[in-house]
Amino acid sequence: MCVGLPLSKIDDGTRALIDAGVCGVLLRKQAFSDAHSVAALTYRLKEYAGRPLFVAVDHEATQRLTPQAGFSRIPTPRSLGEQGEVELARHVGQIIGRELRAVGVDVTLGPTMDVASSVSWDRERTLGADPRLVAALSAALVEGQQSEGVAALGKHFPGHGESAPSEDEALPRKPHLFSRLEEVELRPFSAAMAARVAGIVVGHLVFEALDGQLPASLSRAIVFGLLRQKMSYRGMVMIDDVDSGGLHRHYSREDIAFHGVGSGADCFLCARRPESAWELISALEDGLRRGDVLPERLEAARRRIYQVLHRYSRNPGAKPDLSLLGRAQSMDLDPRIDASSHVSPGSLAADHE
Repeated sequence: MCVGLPLSKIDDGTRALIDAGVCGVLLRKQAFSDAHSVAALTYRLKEYAGRPLFVAVDHEATQRLTPQAGFSRIPTPRSLGEQGEVELARHVGQIIGRELRAVGVDVTLGPTMDVASSVSWDRERTLGADPRLVAALSAALVEGQQSEGVAALGKHFPGHGESAPSEDEALPRKPHLFSRLEEVELRPFSAAMAARVAGIVVGHLVFEALDGQLPASLSRAIVFGLLRQKMSYRGMVMIDDVDSGGLHRHYSREDIAFHGVGSGADCFLCARRPESAWELISALEDGLRRGDVLPERLEAARRRIYQVLHRYSRNPGAKPDLSLLGRAQSMDLDPRIDASSHVSPGSLAADHE
């Protein structure tokens, strides 16, 4: 489980989930008043855990770590797509990675790799409508960010771009032939995998060409059959927030736990309700007792999660380096990235404690 932190401090509920063994904590926006508070929070989380634990943020279209808090102003995905410059995207990825690493963040839920269309669910979060350009920019963002030591989790596999909810407001559905999906929606994910993206986030949409019943996030045909086997992906797979996208309205916690693990995914994101993590843990424990959930499946998931933790998670006690924030070289590649609200390095150099 990766669980959302509801407050700007470690509450008793988060402590209990860390004690129970969750692999990651997602910082919510209310934790981001300034760089010092973010750094102090990540330090305390890892210190309390006393073991490998990744701290994540959702840092893409709606920039979670703002210039007002001491971070660089970065272009939106839509802006990057309109400029269409691969080297600029790589540099933006480096800025994101460098500054997140400076405050102790290990993982981002991004970039968004969905290909935009006339019915796109959220055009501001996409890099464009040309799958080749989206693929190139996605790979560059991944390479730039991971070169600075922060894992990227590309989303939302197999691609939300041209999908629309059904008449009864059920989960979004993709009716396209698989050949079209390979050419358009899957192309950015293939490019990101070639760039060794650390993880993939699977979305809550029905991919009719492969599974007309279960959403991708719970589908073995899609996660194991398509992502693991056909596309040969060996990294960590995270199921998108279990309380978003309509999933919780259509499936019980028991079904989400059973199908999620059975699909070949490794991690559940429980961003909004800590209770969801407890419910899924309980369902998995019941499944283990009944024999519906295989121990070797959980062990395989644990190994992939620990590969990410080993490579990207800072050790408990390692202090964030705030001197990496506010550096002029973060902004000198392209004047279209606005540096007007940058905080001077000296104002951020004090000990975060």
